[in-house]
Amino acid sequence: MSLIRLSLALTALLVTSSVLAQRQTQTEVSAVQERTSQAASSANATTGLNATDLVVAQIWGLTQEEMQRAKLLLKGPRASFSVEQLSPVEALGIHARTDAERRKYAEMFARAFHQDVERSIAWNAAFQEAMQRLYPNEAMVDYRGLPKVVAPIGSADAAGVPRSVVADPAPSARPLPARR
Repeated sequence: MSLIRLSLALTALLVTSSVLAQRQTQTEVSAVQERTSQAASSANATTGLNATDLVVAQIWGLTQEEMQRAKLLLKGPRASFSVEQLSPVEALGIHARTDAERRKYAEMFARAFHQDVERSIAWNAAFQEAMQRLYPNEAMVDYRGLPKVVAPIGSADAAGVPRSVVADPAPSARPLPARR
């Protein structure tokens, strides 16, 4: 009987401890969220930037002042001249006030682009490896049943088009001039 009571008491203690720890964690999370919200509100009041703008600035390595200028530029005529996805770095580079500023933003964008290409190539290599491992006896694309494409074989080879779907163009109807 006393073992059962002891077991029940330990279980109750563990449950109570777990509930208290969960409440403390929730309180800590709420406090962090409140501080983040206050910081974003403060930044918004002084710079006109919202929390998303601050994250974007951080991702691109921009100061709040640069992000504010980029945001302003992207709302002006640049919005009519560019695609919606124009990055703040591109907007700042296009509207650079000096050659040094233009060079700075060009280098920032070049680094970001280079890193993205490296990530894309690594992803593609991992994807190709997974396809080969998971489906070793299947072609990734089945060209059977597709209409033939009229193209020079060399162009098709360069573009990676299988020869099975290429119809070599007819030779020129004009005869070659006779040699003298």
